[in-house]
Amino acid sequence: MRASPARRTEVLGVPLTCFPSHEDAAAAIVRRIREHKKTFCIAINPEKVCLARKDRPFGDLVRRGHVHICDGMGAALAVRLIQGWRIPRITGVGLFLQLVATAEQEGLKIYLLGAKPQINEKACAVLREQHPNLLIAGRHHGYFEDASAVVEHINDTGADMLFAALGSPRQERWLDEHLDAIQAPFCMGVGGSFDVLAGHVKRAPEFFQRTGTEFLYRLLREPWRWRRQSVLLAFGLKVLVNAFATRGPKALVSSRLIRKVYTHAERESSVGRK
Repeated sequence: MRASPARRTEVLGVPLTCFPSHEDAAAAIVRRIREHKKTFCIAINPEKVCLARKDRPFGDLVRRGHVHICDGMGAALAVRLIQGWRIPRITGVGLFLQLVATAEQEGLKIYLLGAKPQINEKACAVLREQHPNLLIAGRHHGYFEDASAVVEHINDTGADMLFAALGSPRQERWLDEHLDAIQAPFCMGVGGSFDVLAGHVKRAPEFFQRTGTEFLYRLLREPWRWRRQSVLLAFGLKVLVNAFATRGPKALVSSRLIRKVYTHAERESSVGRK
């Protein structure tokens, strides 16, 4: 597989790897696996940016990552305002599914860690049905106490890709803590992706996916999230201040951006639906 080159930048001091598409991201990751380069992939969204700025140890953890995908529309818009670049979102669940398909094609072995036992089992069954030739080296639910035993099991399977669905930021902290001991060359936290696969949680309707406003859908369904998502306002204000400092008034007088953002999101996010 050949990948188009990615551009690297930062959003409020948090690194971001800008891939042209999910396919390009997967191809770059497979190349690193073939080259035996340890790769810790982190999905970056406004919540993680704010946490990384507020929590210094977590911020250091994020910067230790090797690949930082643009998971949220907020991060993509921040790059547009600050850098003037138009970049697509590379969602965590979208990249996870693309990597699963790529693993089947390339004969790479995956390991699924996390979620409730029945959810983990169901997610594996769904993947086997969708990808008959996929090599699932092993799996383990997320309710464990002996992390060293889990790491040993992962290593015994010889997995090439480890997907951890432990919830954020727990999954990032767990992977960072055990990264040196884990022999799988690729590790990534995938949040609630197993729940989605198992049918336990429904993805937002396609309109919200296309426009990058899944957070609004989740807020409507789960109003208690308002405290967690209140950081989006602070993120937006910081981005505007940074954009003005970096590019001056032209970064802010962008009514055309507001009019075009949903058209752009629909066009670019179609990559994740292939």
